[in-house]
Amino acid sequence: MHRNLSVIFITILLTLKFITVDTNAQIKIKAVGDIMLGSVTPKEILPSENGNEYIRSAGNLLDGADIVFGNLEGSFITDEMEPMKCKEASRKRKTCYEFGMPDYLAVSLKELGFNVMNQDNNHSQDYGYEGYIFTQKKLDELGIKFIPKKGLAEFEINNVRIALAAFGYSDESYHISDLENAKNVINNLDDKYDIVIVSFHGGAEGSNALHIKDSTETFLSENRGNVIAFAHTVIDAGADMVIGHGPHVLRAMEVYKNKLIAYSLGNFLTYGNINISGINGINVILQAELENNTGNFLRGKLISIRQIGNGIPALDETEEGYHLIKELTSEDILKANILFIDSLRIYNSETITPPTKPMMSCRDEINIGVKIKSGTESNQWLNFHNLRFFMFKDIIN
Repeated sequence: MHRNLSVIFITILLTLKFITVDTNAQIKIKAVGDIMLGSVTPKEILPSENGNEYIRSAGNLLDGADIVFGNLEGSFITDEMEPMKCKEASRKRKTCYEFGMPDYLAVSLKELGFNVMNQDNNHSQDYGYEGYIFTQKKLDELGIKFIPKKGLAEFEINNVRIALAAFGYSDESYHISDLENAKNVINNLDDKYDIVIVSFHGGAEGSNALHIKDSTETFLSENRGNVIAFAHTVIDAGADMVIGHGPHVLRAMEVYKNKLIAYSLGNFLTYGNINISGINGINVILQAELENNTGNFLRGKLISIRQIGNGIPALDETEEGYHLIKELTSEDILKANILFIDSLRIYNSETITPPTKPMMSCRDEINIGVKIKSGTESNQWLNFHNLRFFMFKDIIN
C-alpha cells in the first residue's frame, strides 16, 4: 500500500512538472537564414513562375508561429534603379555582388508566411539608399515588418511586448564587435520590452566557415566579429534569443543562460547568383518556443531544408541540416545545454530533462489505485488509470 502511494505521489509530481512546462504561455518563433528571391544582377536569374514555385514547394512549412523571421539579402527594385555598391573592377573580379530583386517578387514573402525581415546585412544597400528605402516601403505595403540598421521591429503578442534588434558589421550598423555599445543597446531595450530577440549578420563565409570559435573572424579583410562573445554579451545584457546569419552555411547552436543562440541558419531561399552547391544548399527552419514571462527557451524543432534547382527551398527527408547542426554543436560548444532527441526535436536541457525510459510498466500505470475508507466503511477505489504518466512522446508533440 505504502509503495503504491509513493509511486503515485512521484508520478503526480513528475506529471505536474511536465504540465507546467506544457501549459505556460509561449511565444512561437520560426526563423530562417538568407533569402534572395532572384536578381537582375550580377547575372539575371529569375524564377520562371514569378515566385509561385517557392510557395508550392515550401508554402506550409512556416505556418503556426507568432513570429516568422528571415534575413533579406538585397533590395527590391524597379526597372529604373541601378546597382550602387560595387566598383566596376570588383564586379569583373567577382569579388563584389549586388542583388536587385524585381519588386513583383516581394509578395512571395507574404505568401510564404514571413512577418518580419532583417535588413542589416551587406546586401541591403546594393542599390543604394533608394533601394534600401524602397524595400522598406514594399514590405510595409505587404504588412511585413522590417528591422533596419540601428533599428528594431516591434510585436505585441498576448500582451507580451517583443522587440527584434539588428546588429551587423557595416558602418551604418550597431557593430557586432562593439560589445560595450551592444550591451547598452540591449540594456535599454530590456527596460522597455518583455522579450528581446537579437538578429546579427556576422562571421566568415562559405563552406570553410562551418565551425565557430571564441575569436574575431575576418572575411574579405572585414572584421566580421567574435560571434560567441557577441551572443553571450547581448544575453548577459538582457536579450532572450539570438539569431545569426551571413556565413551562408549552418553553424552550431547553444543555450546560454536558458537563452537560445543559433550562430547561423544558412541559405534558405537564394535563387541564383549565390553558391548553393553541397553544404551551402543545406539549411533548416528553426522553430523555437520561448516562455513568455521569462523569454527562456523551452524546446523547438529543426526542419531540414535543401535548396533544389536554382535555389528553391524544399523539405529534406534525409534531415541533413538537423544532423549537421547536431554535429557542429557537439564539436564546437563545450556545454551547449541542448538535447537533440529523435529527428527534428531540440530541448533546453536546463529546463526539460525527459526520462529516457519508463519509470513503471504499462501494467503498473493502469492498475495503480488507492483504497479510501468511506462513511459507510465500504472500501472504495480511486482508480488512476486515466492519469497518464507523461512519457517522452507526450512532451515533444
